Amino acid sequence: MESACVTIHEALRTVVDSQTHYRLHEAQDRTRAEDLHSRVSYWSLGETIALFVVSVSQVLLLKSFFTEKRPVNRAAHS
Repeated sequence: MESACVTIHEALRTVVDSQTHYRLHEAQDRTRAEDLHSRVSYWSLGETIALFVVSVSQVLLLKSFFTEKRPVNRAAHS
């Protein structure tokens, strides 16, 4: 009877150690995932800003190609 109790106790201790091990790995992986999520979010924000700046500059550049430049009439200003 006593040896059966000792065997069960050792098996339960092994289970507790395994659970602790898995919990530590889960916590580390969760921390890594949260860090990766924040890095991806900042990268996406930077790309969005860069895309917006490039698109606005392209629109302004194309607009400058099609605007008519009027010659300055200096006689009218004098």
